[in-house]
This record gives sequence, structure tokens and C-alpha cells, in this order.
Amino acid sequence: MNPRTPVPKEDFYREVNPVWKLGVRFLWGPRPYFDYPFNEQFDNQILPTAQKPWGYYHLDDYTGPMVAGAAPGGAPARSVGYHIENQPFVAYLERHFVGLGGQLVDAKVVTADIGERGVESVLLESGERHTADFFVDASGFRAELINQGLGEQFVSMRDHLFCDRAVVGGWARNGEPVKPYTTMDTMDAGWCWRIDHEHTINRGYVFSSAYLSDDQAAEELVRKNPKIDPSAVRVVPFAARRIRRPWVKNVAAIGNACGFVEPLEATNIQVICMHAQRLAKALAASGLTDVTLAEEYNRSVNTQWEDIRDFLALHYKFNTRLQTPFWEMAVRDTPLGGLEEYVAQYQKHGPALLTGPDGKPSSMFGYDGHLAVLLGLRAPWRDGGIR
Repeated sequence: MNPRTPVPKEDFYREVNPVWKLGVRFLWGPRPYFDYPFNEQFDNQILPTAQKPWGYYHLDDYTGPMVAGAAPGGAPARSVGYHIENQPFVAYLERHFVGLGGQLVDAKVVTADIGERGVESVLLESGERHTADFFVDASGFRAELINQGLGEQFVSMRDHLFCDRAVVGGWARNGEPVKPYTTMDTMDAGWCWRIDHEHTINRGYVFSSAYLSDDQAAEELVRKNPKIDPSAVRVVPFAARRIRRPWVKNVAAIGNACGFVEPLEATNIQVICMHAQRLAKALAASGLTDVTLAEEYNRSVNTQWEDIRDFLALHYKFNTRLQTPFWEMAVRDTPLGGLEEYVAQYQKHGPALLTGPDGKPSSMFGYDGHLAVLLGLRAPWRDGGIR
């Protein structure tokens, strides 16, 4: 099996049938909406005579460059994501894996045998026992090996991110135009996504159970989306958390077994890819013998989770669209963690390209992500900021 074999785009498009995604449209803050685009725009000075970065200009009509790509006749976008339905996507990945020579065993793990080096073997429901030098725990929220087997504990992020449940529904598309972006609506006790697929439209209300019951959340979702069948909605509980050490002995956790945050910026698949690449490089370098590489891997993964947590918190801290009890609390009480200094500089100087050892916020979102949110939400700064 050659792990470097790329996924053929033509096959992927034909079998998975994704909808192109140009960015995220937020119905948040005092503007009618603002766009979080994938194309970089702030981390440069596009005007040859400009004395300041682009973020200082045209602030009152800022919506982001995604609009040009989404509008009829607009310029094509340089960077795109996808709206993907889970079942065909997973089925395609399984076929691709087998086509590369991998062996796929579809079975339930009953128990793991724990020894001095970590997990010695796993017992399947079929009675088969599998041994390996190294295990990747991709068992989702169960965290079968890293948590239940090795006892590594989770670290909660509920002190920054207050939502803990989602109520989900949708309807069949009937002549409605496909929106090439994810829509995020501000709701009474959280927010609601809209994801457009070719034949269906999916809606999910992420909310805090401290402010709303499941029935109240379902009622609000259906009331604001009357095409949803009330009898078909389902409730999904979740916990914002990360595993304390993602790599313990001979087990590394990937995906929801490693951590989970609400999909406000749809980071899950990107994080899985980044962690998988980072882990593969560490394993190739260490040959399972260098403990310091595992420690460095754990530091880098935990730092990334904290960066994502703080970036999502930024969305809550400055969203003044609704004055409900939940949002009054969120604006008042949401901590910004590692972004406190960056936001303090923004509130003092405006959208200057400041801070960080490399001159930008130290996360995968960079200047463009942080300034798109701050400017989109009209977060004020002291010297002539947005009013």
C-alpha cells in the first residue's frame, strides 16, 4: 500500500457528489450578515498607496470576498471546501483504502488487553484477537483504547464553550437554489447551521441545556424552519473536551476520541487530517522508540485544541445580535484564553497585523480568520473603530 497515493478528484466528485463550499455566512452581530471566506484577504496590503492593512478600509460595508464567488457571474473562488454527506463519503474512503491494499475489518471491539507497553491486543465481538505494535484510537466519543483502556482522562472546555446539545432536522430540496456556503444563524440559546446538499437541506440547532430544554430547542428549530418534520428531529448530546494526552504509550487518539468542539467553524475533518499527518511524520521519525517525540506531539495537538477553543469563543464574545439570557451571559462571561492579548491589541489599535512570534495569531486560522470575525461582528476599537 502506498500511503502517498492521492485521491483521484474525478472519482471523488462522481462517487461522493459534494457541494462546493466557498465559506461560512454568519447571521451574527449587528450587520445583516457577514462572510467568513476561505480566500485570504487581510494578510496583505492590496492597495499600493495604502498606509494601513486592508482591514482598516471599507469597514461599514464589509461582507467578505466570498460574495463575489457566490454571486451569478462572480469571479471563481481560489479556495473551496465541500458539503459532504457522511454515508457516501465514508463508503468511498473505505473503497479507496482497500484499493490501496489495506485490509478493512468491520467489527466491534469488546475489550482491550493492557500491558506494560500499552495496548497488547484487542478482542473483537467475533472472538478474533488482533495484536499490533501501535494502535490508533478512532473510536469516536467512546475513546475505547485511550480513555477506557488506558484510563487517560478528558479535559473539559465547558468553561469557554457553553453549548452541550444539538437538535437536528432537515427536509428534501424542492427547487430551492443550492447555497454554496454554510449558514450560521444566531438562535435564542446558541446557533443553528444550514448545510446544503444536492437533494437535502440539513439544519442543526446547537444550544446550551442550561438555558433551554430539548423540547424548547426543537420547538424553536421547527418554528424558524417550518419545512422540518417535528416528528423526525433528533437530539445529540456532546461534550466540548480534549483528551489530556493524545499519544499514550503505544496508542494515539484521532478524531472525536482525541477531542471535540461544536462545529461552528467545521474544523473536524481538517483537524483529523492535520493530526494524522503529524502523527505519521512522528512515527516515521521515531520508529516508536523516541518518547520525546510523543511529548512534542502531545504539546502541539493540545495547543491546537486550545487555539480552536479560543477562536470559537471569539464568536460568542462579540455577538450582540440577540439580547436573550444566553447571549447576555456569553458576551459577558466568555473567556478568550490565549487570545486575550491579541484582542486587547485589536481593541486598542484596530485591525493591525500584530502579535505572535511570527507576527500573527498562532493558530491555523491566522489573521484572516480572526479579523473576519472581529470585523464582521463590528467589534469596536478605541481609536476610531467601528461604531
